[in-house]
Amino acid sequence: MKYFNGITDLQQAKLHYRKLAKQLHPDKGGNAIEFQRMQQEYKERVLYLQQDRNAVKARNQSDESELFGELGKLAKVLIKKQVPQNYLKQKIQRTESHLNKGLLNGIVKILDEL
Repeated sequence: MKYFNGITDLQQAKLHYRKLAKQLHPDKGGNAIEFQRMQQEYKERVLYLQQDRNAVKARNQSDESELFGELGKLAKVLIKKQVPQNYLKQKIQRTESHLNKGLLNGIVKILDEL
């Protein structure tokens, strides 16, 4: 790689391409063959960077899905053991607002049904 050595992200590649295009374009006094080589190298580098970014994105989504799955399992265990319900029942006893008591009782009932 002659023109895009050390370029590690798409934004950097685009900026570097514009700079090189201004220098190498035949209308700006550059050589048409060198300009075409630079363009081909740019296309290859962008394709590589896009594939790399997509691979990272897929790994992150997989990790995120696994995390949500584990959190879901934990939530089910906590609900079965009545942990959130007991906490909410304590809050109901401490609150003086009838509205809050009604809302919290409704949430406890929903959790009990899960």
